[in-house]
Amino acid sequence: MPFIAVALLALPVKLAPRSLGWLAFGLWLLGGAVLLSLGTARLLHAERDGATPALIVGIAVAALAVGATKGWFILRKTARRNIDRLAALTEARRPIHVYGARSWTVIGLMTALSIGLTLGGVPPLWRGMVNLAIGAALATSSLNYLPPLRAGLLRSPTS
Repeated sequence: MPFIAVALLALPVKLAPRSLGWLAFGLWLLGGAVLLSLGTARLLHAERDGATPALIVGIAVAALAVGATKGWFILRKTARRNIDRLAALTEARRPIHVYGARSWTVIGLMTALSIGLTLGGVPPLWRGMVNLAIGAALATSSLNYLPPLRAGLLRSPTS
């Protein structure tokens, strides 16, 4: 995901707040989907390494439940703050402004955590658990962008 930030910095276009909202939703959902996919792949790898199916299912269910709960109750507030920040914008901005500095910091820390787990040799079972939990949290919290976007609370080029 770090390459996305670099790409967003390099884009020489400006987007209306409404477009930034759709971009924020899409990136959050995409990040969640990618991590859910990676988590699933790592849990399947753990099974090939000898983890029992019952253990894998238990860890998957727990990770998804924790992640969805975190997405609904904690990251929901983050999404809401970002929606409010985007709604307050009065003019088009570069795509890097899709998230505020705090969100970019959290994204960087989560990316560093993932890299650290991989480089640290953490077994696939536990990396899969972390990926599933974070992926579920991102996917769940991304849904908070839809009601304000559908209601037209963010400015479009014509408003």
